[in-house]
Amino acid sequence: MASPTIPASGRPAAPVKRTRKTDAWTTLFFALTGGLGAWSLVLIALTVFRIIDPTRDPDDDLAALKSVGAITVALIAVEQAFTMGAAMGKVPKLGLPMRTLMRTHRYVGRLGLVLAAVVAFFCWTVSPAPSRDGALHGAFASSGFLAISIKLALLKWRPALAYGAAPWLGVYAALAFVLVAVLSADVLDGDLFEDVLDDD
Repeated sequence: MASPTIPASGRPAAPVKRTRKTDAWTTLFFALTGGLGAWSLVLIALTVFRIIDPTRDPDDDLAALKSVGAITVALIAVEQAFTMGAAMGKVPKLGLPMRTLMRTHRYVGRLGLVLAAVVAFFCWTVSPAPSRDGALHGAFASSGFLAISIKLALLKWRPALAYGAAPWLGVYAALAFVLVAVLSADVLDGDLFEDVLDDD
């Protein structure tokens, strides 16, 4: 059996840092998040060019359910940021073992993405008239989905690159979904920017 190659310095080469080996679920959620993110951008463009009119009854019960769902997704996003930050040593682990942190990050993250997909569907079918807040709401949601999609693609096909990039993509996605939740209530009640201008 051939011996491992030793560099000229006489020291073994440093191992390449990479993330865990992905599974079929990674591919599935990559397709889910990529599709949702791209479709959200298409809907925003169609609305801007007045090709479609997404106006629905903002007082519908589903609108309130959508807001609750968005808040839940935001809380999951904060949990995701904590578990990954703790696993990377950026925040205290609070006594939680690494295996618990990573499994929680993986499985709760998948649950959060499914819920976010349901909320996104509600956004497409139950929403008030188009507004500037609505445009921001959609932009943050679509970019959050796309950030997760890119993260999963890197984990699957470029694991060495994902080691450094995936945490930042995850942080952005968490921030985006928190902002979606904040804007969700404002979109239901009216345009936040217009309210500020009226107060002035």
